[in-house]
Amino acid sequence: MQPIHFFNGQFLPKEEIKFSVDDVGLLRGYSVFEYFKAYKGIPVFMKEHLNRFENSAALLGLKIPFTRLKIEEAILRMLKQNNYPISGIKILLTGGNSPNGFSAGKPNMAILNLETEDSEKEFYSQGVSVMSHNFNREFPLAKTTNYATAVKLESDWKQKGHLDVLYHDGRWVSEVARSNVFVVLGDKLITNQEGVLPGITRSKVLELAPEVGFDLEIRPFSLEEALAADELFMTSTNKRVMPIVKVDDQLIANGMVGAKTRQLMEAFDQLIRNELNS
Repeated sequence: MQPIHFFNGQFLPKEEIKFSVDDVGLLRGYSVFEYFKAYKGIPVFMKEHLNRFENSAALLGLKIPFTRLKIEEAILRMLKQNNYPISGIKILLTGGNSPNGFSAGKPNMAILNLETEDSEKEFYSQGVSVMSHNFNREFPLAKTTNYATAVKLESDWKQKGHLDVLYHDGRWVSEVARSNVFVVLGDKLITNQEGVLPGITRSKVLELAPEVGFDLEIRPFSLEEALAADELFMTSTNKRVMPIVKVDDQLIANGMVGAKTRQLMEAFDQLIRNELNS
């Protein structure tokens, strides 16, 4: 049976989902999205992700055309019919077709259910590197579709052997293009909450941190502080808890995955297992 997706109230094959060239999501970047994963048809942290989706839409003044119940029912129907071992659920809400190329129209909404895989195991056993870049996102608290800077930089960071790009403003670190960032200094776990996307994985790590012996510090931290950290890691739906062992050409500590990060990786993986078995 052909995989199904959801578009403006209908279930369709992906190939039949069509956005107009007059959509201000395309013309002006006026759109938001949400993304989370499912394992054997069971969505992970769906409530939290839908809460963030609603918040992103509200921050941009976009009206969601369906109720929470309708969205949940659509997602569960797709997961059941598509029956992927591991899949991603991507919700896309645009400003709709514009009458003049600028003004928003009636919002368009798609929900895609796409087969995927977890990240490569060596990323967790060996750690990854990121490239630093001076940039601040517009609407940082909303999950918008505007990743123009990251897409432009992708070929550069890949050529240099990095996995992603770490944003800062010349002094203060904000986030990785698709992830939140944490600094480990001794027993202190430091992360910023100003001007960053409220990550769902981030929020779960903050809940887990005291259980594995961390003292939390929610505050801005500098690029200099990140480079001098005992350990550094990033969090996201796809990356989970992923160790960063190098920024640009500078190793973090000894350039190996730290014990504290490993503890959080294991604790978060167990949290996912508990979620799937609940």
